[in-house]
Amino acid sequence: MLKLLAVLALVSASVAHRFKGAQYKQTKNATDYEYKSLTWDEAHEYEECDWIEDEYKELEKGNKDGEEALNGMHHFLSRHHPKLIEDICANVTIGDVSRKVCPDFTREESAHCGFETVVIPPGKWIVADIDVTDRLGVRNAYKKKIAYGYRDPNSVRFMVPVILKWRLNKELERVRGEIAMYIPGERQNNPGSVVPGMEKEVRIEEWKETKVYLRPYGGHRDDVEFKQQYELLRKAVSDAGLFYKDNEEWEAGYTYLRYGRQRIDAIVVDNGSKA
Repeated sequence: MLKLLAVLALVSASVAHRFKGAQYKQTKNATDYEYKSLTWDEAHEYEECDWIEDEYKELEKGNKDGEEALNGMHHFLSRHHPKLIEDICANVTIGDVSRKVCPDFTREESAHCGFETVVIPPGKWIVADIDVTDRLGVRNAYKKKIAYGYRDPNSVRFMVPVILKWRLNKELERVRGEIAMYIPGERQNNPGSVVPGMEKEVRIEEWKETKVYLRPYGGHRDDVEFKQQYELLRKAVSDAGLFYKDNEEWEAGYTYLRYGRQRIDAIVVDNGSKA
């Protein structure tokens, strides 16, 4: 009984702090959410390095995996194992139309421990700058720039993940940010345009094929433990004899930017053979 009350209190606090506005109405009565409990190995889909396993076990203390929220929305509890990509990116049928919810990223079988290798295909993305001095910079860049400046007038559907690209200084502090949303395949050749006057705020970019290395995480992007994933990732990539851009780090988010904790990826970008 005490455990049930504790879970109820945790869920209530989560709802009070994270369900706001229209999004609350969309999710508060959700009944079709099914949480699949995973082991750590199942969730990460690559072999973990021995030296990381010991360190990561410490990070996993306090994990709420296995507990169920009373409203069925387990991912609003505190940290859990990240959801599998195939569970997130399954095709969704709307009416008689089956649509992809994720771009066709290539997920290579990892020859190294500690991270997954992913190839992002060439294509068009809608991109907006993030005000790094604004506490709500990510949210505002999406809602006030991408949603208003591009997505709404073009009736473009949402795809995941949303990519956050951060430029770093020598101290690895984030000094510049961008948010990017992939333009669905049916609009790649005719992406539409931004709202007149918003051209400096929102732009369409053509990305080349890009190889990245990542570690998935089940939690919020501002968790200390999520930031630690970059430290583990950089060391694992370096130990594998690979090179990454040391002035960039990316995030890939698979839920609405302010809510949910299904999966978020810590990413570094391949730098070829350059140290």
